[in-house]
Amino acid sequence: MERCLKSYKSLCMAAALVLLAGCAAPPANQYYTLSSEPASGPAASSGPQGRLAYAISVQPVTIPAQVDRPQIVIGDSSEPARLQPLNHSLWAAPLADEIRHALAAELSRRLGVPDIALGTQPRGLPVWRLDFTVNRYDLEYARGAVLEATWRLAELRGGRDAVRVCRALAEVPARQAGVAPLVAGQQLALRRIAALIAGQISGRQDAPGAGVRLEGCT
Repeated sequence: MERCLKSYKSLCMAAALVLLAGCAAPPANQYYTLSSEPASGPAASSGPQGRLAYAISVQPVTIPAQVDRPQIVIGDSSEPARLQPLNHSLWAAPLADEIRHALAAELSRRLGVPDIALGTQPRGLPVWRLDFTVNRYDLEYARGAVLEATWRLAELRGGRDAVRVCRALAEVPARQAGVAPLVAGQQLALRRIAALIAGQISGRQDAPGAGVRLEGCT
């Protein structure tokens, strides 16, 4: 009888452990975006009679294959060849789309002009076409974010195309630990490169912001 009671208790304990394991919730996924909070921008860039002076057209962005995945990929400065996808820290949209959307929104905000698809502009409206390639997209714990990009900027104006190709590197140090500060660093790096591009389009030729190095233009 005593042996049966012990066996019964053991079975109850095993069943309780199984139930507890089944009730343990898996880690919740966290989703991140590169789109910043909307901010007030300049008035629309207009020509005679209030017509839009020009528009921009940001093309699909090219990114390194190593970071082209749903998970946020973290690097380790002590082991440069090692990359760690974070299975529960995910981009809200494909990373290339996140970068394109954030870049187009920042340029539109700074220039006061819309981002449109090529071929949809009214006849006679000049369009600045931007092709943007990400060469480095690093997120490193305790160090920060690095964004290196090359872009091709072409003014499409009645067959008279002016083309410029540039390359820049932006670095934003990490202010604290965690994934969110690293994503915020990439947001800031992208905004600073967008500021350079906006200056080229508007003709201001502003000096690079803090942590940004313009590596050359053709």
